Amino acid sequence: MRHTIWRYLINGEDGTITIFAVIVLSSLLLFFGTLIDYARIAAMGLMSENAARTGVRSVLSAYDSWLYERYGLFGRGGSEGEEIFREVLEGSRGEEAVAGGFGLVRTRLEDAKLHTSHVLGDHDVFARQVLEEMKYKAPVDMTLEVVAKLVPLGDSLRQSGETFHTLDELRKLYEKREKLLEDVLLLQEQAADIVAGSEVLPLVPAGKAALKLGSNSVHNGTVQSLLERFAAYAGQVGQDDGADEPENGNEIASFEKEAASLAGRLRSASAALEQKHAELLSRARRQLDQAEAVNDEMIRINSRTVSPSGYDGVRGKDVPGAEPYPDAGTAASELEEVRRSGDKLIRNEGWWSSYRQELGDQETSGKGIVSEVEQLLSRLSIAMASPGSAAATRLLNEGVTEIQLAVQHYESVYAGQASLLAKRKTELADADMKKQLKETEAKTAAAWQNAGRLLNGLASMRDLPEHRELFQSVKSRYEDSLLFNQKQQEDGNNAGTGWSQAKDANQAVERSTGQMEGLFAGMSDMLAKSRDMFYYGEYASDRFSHFAPQQLLDLMENGDIEGIAEAASFHNQEMEYWLYGFHDPIGNLIAAYGELFGVRLAVRTMEGLIVSKNLGHPLLILSGAILYGLEKTAEDMLSFARKGSAPLSKYAKVELGYLDYLRLFALLHGGKEEERLSRMIAVIEQNSDLVLAQVPSGVTGEASISIKLWFLPGLTKLIGRLGLLNGRVNDGRFESSETVGWSY
Repeated sequence: MRHTIWRYLINGEDGTITIFAVIVLSSLLLFFGTLIDYARIAAMGLMSENAARTGVRSVLSAYDSWLYERYGLFGRGGSEGEEIFREVLEGSRGEEAVAGGFGLVRTRLEDAKLHTSHVLGDHDVFARQVLEEMKYKAPVDMTLEVVAKLVPLGDSLRQSGETFHTLDELRKLYEKREKLLEDVLLLQEQAADIVAGSEVLPLVPAGKAALKLGSNSVHNGTVQSLLERFAAYAGQVGQDDGADEPENGNEIASFEKEAASLAGRLRSASAALEQKHAELLSRARRQLDQAEAVNDEMIRINSRTVSPSGYDGVRGKDVPGAEPYPDAGTAASELEEVRRSGDKLIRNEGWWSSYRQELGDQETSGKGIVSEVEQLLSRLSIAMASPGSAAATRLLNEGVTEIQLAVQHYESVYAGQASLLAKRKTELADADMKKQLKETEAKTAAAWQNAGRLLNGLASMRDLPEHRELFQSVKSRYEDSLLFNQKQQEDGNNAGTGWSQAKDANQAVERSTGQMEGLFAGMSDMLAKSRDMFYYGEYASDRFSHFAPQQLLDLMENGDIEGIAEAASFHNQEMEYWLYGFHDPIGNLIAAYGELFGVRLAVRTMEGLIVSKNLGHPLLILSGAILYGLEKTAEDMLSFARKGSAPLSKYAKVELGYLDYLRLFALLHGGKEEERLSRMIAVIEQNSDLVLAQVPSGVTGEASISIKLWFLPGLTKLIGRLGLLNGRVNDGRFESSETVGWSY
């Protein structure tokens, strides 16, 4: 059957084969025509994407060359971007590219648009470009140039800071304790004065009061004068006892009245003596207890272990180029010895027990006088009741003698130049040490005043109007950058607490040692994590200007500030402005040179602790170290003004320049990244008259390209509706859009 059909189709003569062929060929033509257009559309899509990508790259290739050469940043500049984008698309895809030839994929540019996707003023974009610029260069430069020089001094500086803090805390507590002990001694002296000034003594008389009265005053209303007349009184009483009419009534009554009055006065004076004497010595014991509590705190501080600090992160790190300094190890051990000298300021337990016993003995001695007075009054009462008794006069004389002996003992122990209190006063005064300490502190005060001349001179400098105007322009750019990045400016500035804000030299050294610890903490973070803030600092030091210290020479040598006023332009202190953020010509310079002084003071005080070790007493060592630190730091500042650098330390024979220290300060001032970035942007904008928030760093190109369909546009449109094509058919042409984004 099958062979019959084929034979019929082949041999038939009625046109069947022609119709069949037409059907088959038409189907093939439809299929291949659609396939050809589909292939042309696919080729157009690939070529359009490549053309759009090339166009976007061409747009970005037109960058601002000045911005790159000066600051290493890429931003769009030069010809108008959309024009470049359109020209590239026309050149790559336009019909003119295939004019006169057979264009299998002859396209036409329908539309082209260019949009800014990123701008250089965006903090994320700006930071990324800065970090890309510095991430390879900065660690090598910073490590080899600065960190390697400073790291070997870490142990000595750590030990110096710990030693200074320990001795300075001990000094404060020592002064508090000694003031309390002085109060104790003063109360003891007041108690002794109560005894010496008591009415009991002239009424007996006894002690020094008896010497003052003299031998001719023995009958002037004293117990002694009463005793001198007691025998006569006893005789008068005996004479009148057996008589019917007493002859001595008036004399007897007068004597008894005098005796009663004297007894009353003596009793009242004795009670006052006892009360005041006991009260003063009770207060003295309380003061002594407080002083001992302060001494216990001194023991705790002196025996505390070294707490973790910023130096720990640097210790043991393998820093290329860091070689140990020969004298640095010895310096650390000597500083440890100085720290242990704080033991000399501490009073042992036996000393406090002895002093407490001394107060008890003084109170007992005072009570002894009162007890003898009371016993004398008792004897006087008995004698007046039985004046004829043979023992009455003897007992009264013994009572007076015992009072005189008690007073004499009290005065010999607690009054006079050879007394126990005088010896205690000499001990607490420590006159030789305090005299030497006072002399050193006077020199330190003068050196501290001299040190303030630099920043005081800067602070007194007048602002030039043109400089203020320039800083206000920078401030406006800075605030605009924060606003663009939707960041809020915080109150205050980025400057740390420098030595210039300290009330005295001790506080200045304390703050400078804390500042040095902060620097090492920053270096530790840099070595461990390569912080972004470190890269920003290196970028700023490499790209921004700084205020050369040589411009301060006239100020330091002869107090001339006119030259500095002229030089204090924003363009001469961009690095300082970036670090501290003061929008005036003076503030940043004061902050920068104040911190420079602080770091130098920390290093020089470390040396001073070692140099002053032979002074022996911890307070003399501390005071001598501060004086040494101030004097040597002043020499360093003069060295900066003359040649721009100064020796790192007498134990490290290397030089560090002013810019090196600014790079270190970038490690000290972490945080507030948005403000640091905005200040950096403000510096660049001020120098370029650009607004980085309007400088594109990334663009997005949109290109609409079409191709004429050769076969069956309707069928192609139907296929497009099925979602098989990325585009649309319009008036016999297939249109497709390409979107390509690119950034620096």
